[in-house]
Amino acid sequence: MADSSPVIVALPLDHETDDILAAATEVGRRLERPLLVVHALERRRLEGEQAQADRVAEAKEQVDLRLEPLREAGLDVSQEVAVRRPADLLIETEQRVGAELVVTGGGRPATVRRWLVGSVAESIVRAASVPVWVARGTPPVGQPILCPVDLSPQSRLGLASAIRMARAFGSPLRVMTVVPPKEDQGKHAVQDEALAREQVEGLLAEQDLDGLDVSVVVVLGSPAERIVDAGDEAGLLVIGSRGFDPLIPDWLGPVTSRALRYSRCSMLTVREVDLDLTRREHAIASLAHDYQAARRLLDLDGAAEALPILESAAERAPANAAIQEAFALALERVGRHVEARGRREIAAMIRTRIGSA
Repeated sequence: MADSSPVIVALPLDHETDDILAAATEVGRRLERPLLVVHALERRRLEGEQAQADRVAEAKEQVDLRLEPLREAGLDVSQEVAVRRPADLLIETEQRVGAELVVTGGGRPATVRRWLVGSVAESIVRAASVPVWVARGTPPVGQPILCPVDLSPQSRLGLASAIRMARAFGSPLRVMTVVPPKEDQGKHAVQDEALAREQVEGLLAEQDLDGLDVSVVVVLGSPAERIVDAGDEAGLLVIGSRGFDPLIPDWLGPVTSRALRYSRCSMLTVREVDLDLTRREHAIASLAHDYQAARRLLDLDGAAEALPILESAAERAPANAAIQEAFALALERVGRHVEARGRREIAAMIRTRIGSA
């Protein structure tokens, strides 16, 4: 193999097994990577050590049978079976072996719209610090690869991965940008379709696209909805998501979250990992300073002045219950009661989750 960094394969033994193995086979072969297959067994109450060992041994035999065709195809394949929660086992293994990518399942296309929040696949995507391939249907050999971009650093990272996959799979690359309604536009959005196309083409001009079939699509509307709809015509959707952050490791942006739950095609999520500890410490200190300043303004009846500070803080630390509650208080004091109620609900969900962890 050209590289020793493995691809981790989260393999259940159920209706998703075939899709996952098909995707893993193509990914391992085309990226020239070894595969490490991870299979988790549920813990059983009152189960003795010998009974558990027997169950692990039986599962290893079953997994081995499913892996034999991969070995016959010339792939370097190994396996690990343990009694653990599936997401926990996979993330622990990914970090221990220095994986390059994770392959998991996400429901067949016919059942994607019944996919539930809290599934194993979603847990893996939210917790993994490496790209995650969510397999749905056949691998995208020769099928279009769709990559949404919004000119943010995260989308640039996703584009680099999409280019790599387009080369590996011999697929056309469709680069898409969505111009949202003016009231929904963020700091990376542009208001004009022609300008959006010009900026995306400028971004592509910086890339090595030799030999690739590349096209640009610019549409109007809600980014999450338009991207999911466009995915129906693609073999793989590649999204560069909000960066992985050890403080809030399971936070994903709204576009990634919606695509993860409703996209019918396979999906590759790519998250940026910030390894600059000094920068992280500075960001934490800045966040704490802003929160304290906003609290002082609230104590002095300065809700209007505190509101933009708390809005920024809530965007930077969406899983911080205290900041969400302070944001709700500021919203209430300026008369935005519906939004305040939503923020309080978010804060309650965060506290409930922390309490049950």
